[in-house]
Amino acid sequence: MADQFVLSVLGRWVAGARLEDVPERARATALRSVLDLVGVTLAGRGEPLAEVVGAYLDHGGPGAATVLGMGRRSTAELAAFANGAVGHALDFDDVSHTMGGHPTVAVFPAAFAVAEQEGRSGRELLAAYCAGVEVATSIARGVNFLHYDKGWHPTSTLGTFGAAAAAAKLLGCTAGQVTAALALATAAAAGIKSSFGAMAKPLQVGRAAQAGVACALLARAGATANPGAMEDKQGFGAVFNGPGLFDPAAMVASLGNPWDLEDPGLAIKLHPCCGGTHAAIDAAIKLRAEIAGTTNIAGPDGAGLTNAGPSGFAGQANFAGSIDEVEAFIHPRRFAHLDRPEVDGPLSAKFSLQHVVALALLDGYIAIEHFTPEAINRPDVVAMRAKVRARPLPEDRQGPEHFAAEVTVKAGGRTYTARMERPRGRTPETALTDGDIEGKFARCSGLDEPDRVIDLIKNLAGMPDLGELSRLLIGSRARHGTGIPEER
Repeated sequence: MADQFVLSVLGRWVAGARLEDVPERARATALRSVLDLVGVTLAGRGEPLAEVVGAYLDHGGPGAATVLGMGRRSTAELAAFANGAVGHALDFDDVSHTMGGHPTVAVFPAAFAVAEQEGRSGRELLAAYCAGVEVATSIARGVNFLHYDKGWHPTSTLGTFGAAAAAAKLLGCTAGQVTAALALATAAAAGIKSSFGAMAKPLQVGRAAQAGVACALLARAGATANPGAMEDKQGFGAVFNGPGLFDPAAMVASLGNPWDLEDPGLAIKLHPCCGGTHAAIDAAIKLRAEIAGTTNIAGPDGAGLTNAGPSGFAGQANFAGSIDEVEAFIHPRRFAHLDRPEVDGPLSAKFSLQHVVALALLDGYIAIEHFTPEAINRPDVVAMRAKVRARPLPEDRQGPEHFAAEVTVKAGGRTYTARMERPRGRTPETALTDGDIEGKFARCSGLDEPDRVIDLIKNLAGMPDLGELSRLLIGSRARHGTGIPEER
């Protein structure tokens, strides 16, 4: 029956979702992720991609939706595109293990743009964002991780559904209209992993946010679509995953019970590069301390990792010269797109295991400044990068969560090895604190008074309108911070 199709079930659930149904822990996760995304979006304003996006916006018309940090407003669709693309420019936004991607950067830009256009409250915005993330992660349960392994970029493909759900809810769509928006999203979803390391990756994320808004607007206007477009023999599941290689029942079995925002939750990134490299980075930082005897100070975002700061440590040149060989092992699923011994630009460097491990060994931290043309061509970085060999972890060492990484360094006639089961910030057991996240926001945002924005987002559910938040964000200008606090 039509009312039992996956998209029909999701449509009814989204239309009826209320913020009071969202557990407190899930709400807290949502607010942390929203704050984090706003910060990294403002930081992304300093990237070359932002200039490309700005030029594209010049072809659009005026509107009520804020383009963060660019001093302009546009239509809901274009603002969603701009904020989604620039929000992913640094690859510093949150991660969902269920989704195998970045949910907030697709869902929140769509939700924020429509909420501004429709004059919605902070409470309505938060409820729609939570519902959108739940839709994206619920569909993910029925397609992953094959969907990811086949080469689809879940942030873009599955994010389109989350963006459509959030936008439709804020547009006041009926259950049938939400279903139509999600069905339209099956035709709009796109994004491939071959885009990794180029501007195409964040641009396809922006397009997911934009498409979500468009699908919702079309559905509210009366557009029709096949509610069975998920499980149909020529539908999304069969086309994107393959016939019989997806599970429609899994897409609705645990919808909101528990909320994915609560279990397993979302992870806030500690390093501004592909999340698949993070455990190896942490292992390399640990080895750096062991080999060179660096000082133990507060690490990036106050997370307490061993870190010598930008100035390095005495004898760093001798340390680098003493290293003969480095091997970095990660899960094969990540190895496929992270084995990049040569980098051809800053975006490529974010997906080079060799590059980030070299940086971790040399500098003891990873920051936004490490991904500029000058930084990736530093002579010491180029020399160290050439010593790093990327390897897939053998099956018996992969670990149950697929987060594990091992780094082995041969230096001075000795062999040093470190293994990290999971990177800092990636799991509930290693989650960053609120202070860590607020510190990251302050450094990324470049705001003179970040505390006011932090307070507003913390109290989003109590805001009758989004006017003050929009005013504080529209004129912001990002500046690149070091990504680490000063030594204490």
